[in-house]
Amino acid sequence: MTGARLLAVFAHPDDETYRAGGTLALLARRGVQVWVLCATRGEKGVPGLALERARRVRQAELECACRALGVEPPRFLDYRDGALHRVDDDEAIERVVRAVRKLRPQVMLTWPPDGLSGHPDHITVSRWTGEAFRRAADPAAYPQHGDEGLSPHAVAGLYHIVLPRGLAEVLGMAHLHTVPDEAVTVVVDVSAVWEAKMAAIRCHRTQMDGSPVLQAPPEKRRLFLSREYFQRAAARPDLLSGPPGNFFERLCEE
Repeated sequence: MTGARLLAVFAHPDDETYRAGGTLALLARRGVQVWVLCATRGEKGVPGLALERARRVRQAELECACRALGVEPPRFLDYRDGALHRVDDDEAIERVVRAVRKLRPQVMLTWPPDGLSGHPDHITVSRWTGEAFRRAADPAAYPQHGDEGLSPHAVAGLYHIVLPRGLAEVLGMAHLHTVPDEAVTVVVDVSAVWEAKMAAIRCHRTQMDGSPVLQAPPEKRRLFLSREYFQRAAARPDLLSGPPGNFFERLCEE
């Protein structure tokens, strides 16, 4: 998969690991260059810790997780945790577009429009990423990027992390938003990188206490974590149909 690149855009440290970490690790092992762009440093996720200290701790946890998964060091937009809905959309989208034009991925990955859990930050990041997918290819969008040596870039495909309804029912996860099983585009068996995924989860030490996934019986935990599910949200068929644009959907065939 020489030349294949993926950019995953999330709201918080640990978003990358539970529902997509195995896929990111598997792709990295197959030679795909993988980046994680995180909108915040997750400082609201450590109650009782001063915000600046929490930022440093959670940044270190995400850096640890990226190393465990074998992907590139994380990049941050440095917005306030829990307040993404207050950020000017155009400003944030411009920054995501800049990352796309700099890194030039064939595939982008993010939360679905409902955020999967309904978290407002997830919903906002999904909106930014969808717009960035569209605008990054438009020469009329943010022409000032040319002053930085950046040119428009068409991403082949945008995929959302989803949870099939059948699996959610088996696991008793009614609190999460789901999609019909037949709406899933790509199913990735991540058993081959199970240890890397679990190591990445352990990196997020501040988030482990009370985690319903980690407290579940081993068989349910394995069922939830050993496969990852994605839905194609947008695509440019002419780019997605051939290598390296089709590397993501080929995962379900290998």
